[in-house]
Amino acid sequence: MGRHWTNDEIVAEIQKRAWYHKITLRPGIVTPGIEQLTDLWNMTRQSRSYLSYAGKRVLDLASFDGMWSFEAEQLGASLVVATDCMQPLYQNFEFCKQILESKVLPLYNITPYKLWEGLQVLLMDDFTNGLPFPQQIYHNKFDIVQHLGLLYHLRDPLWTLSQSRSVLKTGGHLLLETACILDMNQSMMVYNGPPGKMDRIYPDDTTWWLPTVPCLIEMLRGTLFEPIPESIRTIPSGKRSHYDAGRVSLVARAIPGSAIDQKAYAELIRVFRNPGLVPDYL
Repeated sequence: MGRHWTNDEIVAEIQKRAWYHKITLRPGIVTPGIEQLTDLWNMTRQSRSYLSYAGKRVLDLASFDGMWSFEAEQLGASLVVATDCMQPLYQNFEFCKQILESKVLPLYNITPYKLWEGLQVLLMDDFTNGLPFPQQIYHNKFDIVQHLGLLYHLRDPLWTLSQSRSVLKTGGHLLLETACILDMNQSMMVYNGPPGKMDRIYPDDTTWWLPTVPCLIEMLRGTLFEPIPESIRTIPSGKRSHYDAGRVSLVARAIPGSAIDQKAYAELIRVFRNPGLVPDYL
């Protein structure tokens, strides 16, 4: 049995910490989070409504305080794995996990560029089968990957989309939310500039790229995803920018290599030119 926290103790502990997410820990007790992001999170929940989490294996990338991980568990997921590379926020996650008596599995040393390598043991054994390493050695891929608020922070966004596809079952789903350009119909992506002068989009040393929505859709198709049109939502970001910068959320289904041009698929899995995408048959 873990420590029993009174409501007053929980509130006092919350007040000691800086919070990114709003997480309901008990009725009437919610971590403060960033109020300006509430509309963004609600938009993502609208896209998420196209998914069923009951009995699903879920991977949550860039988990931060863990709001999306805990919500996935509360929606009925059978396994939720939370990954990130930011140690200070892990303390918030552990605190919430204890209060919620959650079974979410935290792996806060997994980079989104190496999901396939870092999650091998989970892909091979789901801990519910009495015989580890079943005949279909990688049959335990995830049903849902949550890729939220991450893509535009990555220098190599296609790589992380490929890695997300590699650990996802064919027919599974990607829940994606990212910054984007809303007012252009061209398929293009704007680079924010070199380190120290990253202000072409808006001043932010953590923002590398902003794709247009058509570009994002083509990037997904180029990594064996098919976006579900009715799941797509957008809102303006409110940040000052040279472009109509905003946010987009959507659900995309993981499609097999056989669903695209076979010469194109053969090119996609040439690891020396397209690192990150692992063929379905492995």
